[in-house]
Amino acid sequence: MTQTHESLKFIDLFCGIGGFHQALSNLGHKCVFASDIDENCREAYKHNYKLAPHGDITNINIPNIPAFDILCAGFPCQPFSKAGQQQGFKDKTGRGNLFFNICDIVQYHKPKYMILENVKNLKSHDDGNTWKTIKTNINDLGYHTYDEPIVLNTLYFNVPQNRERVIILCK
Repeated sequence: MTQTHESLKFIDLFCGIGGFHQALSNLGHKCVFASDIDENCREAYKHNYKLAPHGDITNINIPNIPAFDILCAGFPCQPFSKAGQQQGFKDKTGRGNLFFNICDIVQYHKPKYMILENVKNLKSHDDGNTWKTIKTNINDLGYHTYDEPIVLNTLYFNVPQNRERVIILCK
């Protein structure tokens, strides 16, 4: 691969088995930190990328996260999904508020970019109030994003699956 751009460092929050890692490392960027609460995902990630993800994001000491340029996060979708109870930020499990942990990390580290991902329903959840809250927080942190989240479908990328996801790009 001929690299024609600056190599950036990224962190991979709610990393799962490494979708963001795969994409960004293929572009020549380096993952310096990953986190996921699921032990099996952490094991697969470590096996695939030789980087051991940290566990529960709520237990991470933010100043100990290495410096990075891009924050990637596919934060938990269950509280916003039509398949769930749609409790959003009021989700009793606490998953609905993990977006705010992302905000805490961004406020401390001030990366150049953020790439966030979630279910399509995030766009209209709670009559649009969830998106308004997310966008307001992004703006309050000094970042800009689209007025409406981008909805992409895996079918657009020749993946044999019909899966629509909200993508939030921030600079």
